[in-house]
Amino acid sequence: MSKNRFSVFTKPWKTQSLEELGALIRDMGYDAVEYPLRDGFQVEPAEGVKGIIRLVKTLEKSGVTVASLAAGIDVQTTDGKGEVAGINEQVFAGCGEAGIPIIRICQSFNRAMGFHENMNALHRRYDAILPFCKKFNVTLGVQMHYGSADIASSYDSYILLKDYDPKYIAAVWDAGHSGLAGEPPRYALDCLWDHLCMVNFKAAHWFRKNEAAQEEEAQWGVNWVPGGRGMGSWKEAVDYLKKRNYSGTICLPAEYSDEPNVEKYAREDIRYIKGLFGG
Repeated sequence: MSKNRFSVFTKPWKTQSLEELGALIRDMGYDAVEYPLRDGFQVEPAEGVKGIIRLVKTLEKSGVTVASLAAGIDVQTTDGKGEVAGINEQVFAGCGEAGIPIIRICQSFNRAMGFHENMNALHRRYDAILPFCKKFNVTLGVQMHYGSADIASSYDSYILLKDYDPKYIAAVWDAGHSGLAGEPPRYALDCLWDHLCMVNFKAAHWFRKNEAAQEEEAQWGVNWVPGGRGMGSWKEAVDYLKKRNYSGTICLPAEYSDEPNVEKYAREDIRYIKGLFGG
């Protein structure tokens, strides 16, 4: 039996009440969620600490824990000074009080700057966030994301995060985005192992959008698919995680290009991933 907690990102289910959401999550086979703390969802950022506590207590009634929040952390740096404005301390305070261990973000580059300039700017941002992580005992989890202006690979993530204490600022490895970057899962996970706070199992593959126009430069799109159909092997990743006795949260982001069948695929994928872990 797997010792891991299996979480699902609840972004596709924004119209249900929290009570309905908890019941659905349990029925699908998950025991935890990543919750999108965003406007228009069951609990919004403006509700602050009380809203986050309400979220956790309501889902607990269905036997569902909140493993992470997907939340926007608004940090504006003053060039050269590392000063910040607009950070939402209430998000960190709510997570600390409610026992939510991770706030997950994705990280973009400033297209006007080069690679090293971007890394230095991001380090100034994280240096400013770090005191909030320490004060409320919450980890900022930074996930890679495909794209020409993003932290798009495990190796980018390692360079960005290697000098931080992973108790406070750490990496979220994502099988889908890592696969799009062409990374072998076992090397990607090995690269980030000492900095890992959570693992996402998502799946995707590239496709050519202008296949009929052979004379044009290729344009590529991404198709988000169920677990066994992506470019990053879930089996190879799970084999590595089992070998290293990974005991952290496994999150399935429930992102599929075939949106009408999201719930169907989310049910299939939790059975698939639990089978790979031997649960």
